[in-house]
Amino acid sequence: GGISVPYEITAYPIKQGIYKGVFSFESVRSASNTGCGRESSSSNAESHSVWYSVEIIVDPPPPEKTVDLFCEAKKALALELSISNPTDSEVVFDVTCEGEGVTGPPTVTVGPKTEACYELHYKPTFIGKSAGKVVFVSEELGEFWYELKLNSEKPRPVALPQLSAELGKTATTLIPLRNDLPDSSLVHVTLTNSPHFVLHSPRKVSVPGNDKIDLEVTFIPSALGTSDNHTCLMEFSSPQLGEWSYTLQGQGIRPSVMDAVNITCPLGQVAQTLLLFKNPLNHPITVSCKLLERNKIENKVVPTEELFELLVGEELIPVPEKGILELPFTFRPLNMAHAASYILVEVIEDGSPVDGVKWQYPIKGTPVFNVSKGYQLPVISCKAKERKEAFMEIILDTNATQPSKTVKYSEAGIMERPSELKEGWKRKDSEHEFSFSLDETSLLTLQHCSTSNISPPGLTLITFTLVFAPGKPIKKTVNLTVDSKDGGRWIYPFTAHSTPAEPDDTIVIRASGLHKDSVVGMRLNSLDSSSIPYEAYLEKGSDPDFRVYPPTGQLLPLGTEGTLICVAYKPTLYGKTHNAKLIVQTPTNQWSYVIQGQSPAFSVPVGVTTTPGRLPRPSPGIKKNFIRQNMRVLAQKSP
Repeated sequence: GGISVPYEITAYPIKQGIYKGVFSFESVRSASNTGCGRESSSSNAESHSVWYSVEIIVDPPPPEKTVDLFCEAKKALALELSISNPTDSEVVFDVTCEGEGVTGPPTVTVGPKTEACYELHYKPTFIGKSAGKVVFVSEELGEFWYELKLNSEKPRPVALPQLSAELGKTATTLIPLRNDLPDSSLVHVTLTNSPHFVLHSPRKVSVPGNDKIDLEVTFIPSALGTSDNHTCLMEFSSPQLGEWSYTLQGQGIRPSVMDAVNITCPLGQVAQTLLLFKNPLNHPITVSCKLLERNKIENKVVPTEELFELLVGEELIPVPEKGILELPFTFRPLNMAHAASYILVEVIEDGSPVDGVKWQYPIKGTPVFNVSKGYQLPVISCKAKERKEAFMEIILDTNATQPSKTVKYSEAGIMERPSELKEGWKRKDSEHEFSFSLDETSLLTLQHCSTSNISPPGLTLITFTLVFAPGKPIKKTVNLTVDSKDGGRWIYPFTAHSTPAEPDDTIVIRASGLHKDSVVGMRLNSLDSSSIPYEAYLEKGSDPDFRVYPPTGQLLPLGTEGTLICVAYKPTLYGKTHNAKLIVQTPTNQWSYVIQGQSPAFSVPVGVTTTPGRLPRPSPGIKKNFIRQNMRVLAQKSP
């Protein structure tokens, strides 16, 4: 029988993992082996071999050290690990970092018989506890590792710079949201003090990958100084980015000059408007209101007539918390110059911290010179889809004190070329400065040419180039507004009129049969890079055998295949040509098409003629004498 002999194998792996190999044993004698391996024999009975397949599973060694790391989420912590090299040659370690937020260099090099520091970074995103490790492996010294116990704590709120705002005004700041991930992330935002801090965005925002967005937050003070009401905690949470927060602190300061209130009024008339004062404080107050510098024109005080008048008394007025006080006042311009004043609202409360707080509201009055009733509106006209260029001249009097019937202070005209001055008039450059605007800019373009003083009348002549390019038939009144730097305003209305253009095309539809739809389609684009709504309809008077669909929709932008608009023709009789006119219009343009519907061609039925067989002739009978019969009837009826 065979014998079993033990064979000792020693393994000394330098790093964890699975190692596989084969051990082979050979003998020159013929003998049977009862081992656990496979046997192989040749024709020569003198040799024998046995082999074994070996798999060695190497577990990681115990950690060199266990390190506890504590860090607030969204912040970073650095840890230095000391690595030594006892050999006489340089050693390069491959480094593997594991754990949420654990990063470090992929390799570290240690010189012979020296030490090196490896810097590990821990920057967690999510709050909680987790495990991690850092593994060092080299071919010369093998493997060792450090166990990491990761503790991510809720981050403390980050204090943002203090916001300061006057009572009655606001202060705004931008808070950045950054996403360092490649994919977009959803962030939920909450505020603890929404009455005093307003977020100008949805509470759930999407931040694109590798990008940032800014959130706008407005502070609204309700008291002087800082208080608990002026503090806000702004928290952010995201499944991808974790949690973080900011603290916002606001300070209310005494108001100074508030936003101006503008009022316009025709020369020689009186206009009235309201100043709306809102109590910004979180408690009721008592105020007094008065008008300052009521007669101020161009930094000069007018002693005679009042330009502004405040229509409230001098008594104290209570205003509730966050309440609104309406202060009516009037403006009566004396000439074509800018007028200014102030309305002062002051808190009168003895012993109160807000006693003496004042709000000053600038009042700016603009006189307007409107055209007279007999003013003839100039007209600029052309066909739709055409371009008309003309000159427009206006004459105004900057020294006007009241409307006059003898002098045309407001005069305008549209002509093909500039007009000639009247005999005796002279022209020179004007020192007055004006600005100009049209209330219709999609159809008209205004270009200033010159501004001149005309003497002896002492008037101002302004010349423009006016370009009218309508896209569809239209007739409307357009206002040209002229504002003087000194504060006066002149308004010149004129008429822009465009007549229908020639049809864009003629479309012929031949019917396929009676009571059957024959359809023709066309594709249209908008005239710019964006979609635009359209309406398609058949003009009044079109034959009812036509219909258009879809009647409304969006015209696709230029560069696309366009929007398909179809016309269906369904005749009900032969022999008539039906007509219609298709209109497709947008807010600024129009297309028209003549539609002709031709009924299907009529062909005369073709048949085969045959000769009918002879029918038997009726047998001859006795002929009836109708005259004799009638005479007998008459004889019987006569007396």
